[in-house]
Amino acid sequence: MLQAYFDDRVPGHQRLWRVFWLEGVLASHVLFLALLAAYQYGTSMLLVAAVAAFLGYTAWIMRRIWLNAPNVERPELGTMARVLTIGWTINAVTVCTFLVLAKLGGQPLQFLQ
Repeated sequence: MLQAYFDDRVPGHQRLWRVFWLEGVLASHVLFLALLAAYQYGTSMLLVAAVAAFLGYTAWIMRRIWLNAPNVERPELGTMARVLTIGWTINAVTVCTFLVLAKLGGQPLQFLQ
């Protein structure tokens, strides 16, 4: 299943710079600010929903960057974009996990109340 997710026989049609910088970097920072606002001011349930949405976006943008990575003049830039996106995904999952754990404060079922 994971191999099918990264199968690049179905190439993207967007320029990599647009997908990486606008849809990836810029949009992810805006969404992460919303996630931090949910952490700071929202309920635990809102945070869990925001984390789920953010991780869904992260999976979606990782796929978009992966498929559009060949759409550059210098192939090494596509490879760098893929590596950076994998790093971003690992970081996003880790940070989201710790945000949820911090919000729940050691009480795993608190968000159900």
